[in-house]
Amino acid sequence: MAVALVALLLAVGATACGGGDDSDSTQAESAGQQQSQANNAAQGGNQSKEGSSGGGDSNAGNSDGGDGQSRDASDFVPQKHNDSGGGAEQFKVKGGDNSVQEFGAEADTEEFDAAAAALHNFLDARAEGNWAAACQHMSKSVIESFEKLAAQAKQIDDTSCGGILEKLTNPAAAQAMKEEAAKANVGSLRIEDERAFVLYTGIDGAVMTMPMANEGGDWKVASLAGTPLS
Repeated sequence: MAVALVALLLAVGATACGGGDDSDSTQAESAGQQQSQANNAAQGGNQSKEGSSGGGDSNAGNSDGGDGQSRDASDFVPQKHNDSGGGAEQFKVKGGDNSVQEFGAEADTEEFDAAAAALHNFLDARAEGNWAAACQHMSKSVIESFEKLAAQAKQIDDTSCGGILEKLTNPAAAQAMKEEAAKANVGSLRIEDERAFVLYTGIDGAVMTMPMANEGGDWKVASLAGTPLS
């Protein structure tokens, strides 16, 4: 069980390096591809402590920094990010699978800014190692799913959302997570009712998508990592 969770969080770093579809199964498949790495991590002992067509400004601020001290969610300070916008048309691939690019409809400016801010806040908090803050921007379904798994893993003492992320995030993914947080540029939000997909460019210009869920009027990321579209 612990190995499965390690694989899931190893995928966070792997997908940060940059296609994907519109289902949560894509994330599970990505995590599965990291299984061999997870086995090595587990055997070695896991000791890490870890859309409108126009652009918009969105609010998106530290790993324990190697000092071994967990950070409280209140320590996180949202940062300012300038997103280029432009809509999903720019990400369409001729003759390719454009199911995400054509999902629902392009969001208005207000929804675009809100969802972009949620994505940036999640990426920034994760990059800083502020796991509690990162959890505040994750959907309930994602949190509940891996909290249930972690509750069965004897190696994990703190089964809270933040505790799980801190304990199992692979240190090797730290730099990639920081780079993705710094370079993420949201170009589109495709929305349908309470579901949506943020399309953004990340490391080396890779086009990524993150599923989103609207919970009580607030947008939350609905996966532990973005999925490359190509």
